[in-house]
Order: sequence, then structure tokens, then C-alpha cells
Amino acid sequence: MPDIALHPLTEATLPALLAAAVADADPLEVMPPVPGQPGWTAERRAAFLAFHRARGLAAEPVELTFVVLESAAVVGAARLRPTGAGEFETGIWLGRGARGRGVGRAVVALLRAEALRAGARRMVATTTPENAAARALMDGASVRVDGTDVHGTWRLR
Repeated sequence: MPDIALHPLTEATLPALLAAAVADADPLEVMPPVPGQPGWTAERRAAFLAFHRARGLAAEPVELTFVVLESAAVVGAARLRPTGAGEFETGIWLGRGARGRGVGRAVVALLRAEALRAGARRMVATTTPENAAARALMDGASVRVDGTDVHGTWRLR
């Protein structure tokens, strides 16, 4: 099992998260779409930083954002967003080099513990039927398909 840890995103760790994304992921895998030429343009890099500052580093963040570390190296990000009624919605992205080796499963287990610590009763995730890797991470969740979405719900208490 890889040595995986979650650390809260900070201004100090944000540049390393961007570097990991640029080195090992496509922009569309790690952030909302930005108009312009494909790839990690200067505009897209700035948008990545602005996105994380607005979501996880704001004075009143809308989500808990974590840097995913494998043996102390940044390999991705994970988040928990409170949706009300004791529920947190989660999302994960991992660089290509961290995929398919159990990192995602370890991150889901760590996120479940973080959500429980934050008072959640449920953790939910949504993906598409085509995303086999994300669906595999829903192991242990109650899964339902709703049109073009696959929803996973973990009971935490």
C-alpha cells in the first residue's frame, strides 16, 4: 500500500499542487474548462490558482481542499464540500503517475475519516458511467445510476 496522506491546502502548498497538475494531468481533469488553446497556458495556470483560492482558501471557504501526498510528493487533490443535512460531497483528482496503484482507494478512506471528523453522516460522490476508475472508488458506497450520472453514498455513522 502506498504511503498516502492528506494535508489541508494552503497558500504555501498551492504552487506545488499546480506544478503536479501541470506535470501529470490534463487541465480538464483537474479544473473547470477555461477558453483558449488546449494545454497549460498562462491563463489556465492563473485560473487554476484563482479557482483554489476562491473555493478552499477564501476567508469563508466553500469546501475543505486537501493536497494528496504520496511519500511526501504532491500527486493530486481531494475535496469535501458540505451540502447540508450532515452530508459532504467529495471529489478527487490524481496525476497520471498516481493512478491504478491504490492511491485513490487510500484517499477515499482518508476523506471518509475527515468527513466523519467534520461531523458528516454521509459522504457522496458523482461521476459518469464511462469513468470506470471513479466508479471503482465507490466500493463500499450505496450506488445508484440516474440518467447520465452515477451517485455513490457512504454512510459514515
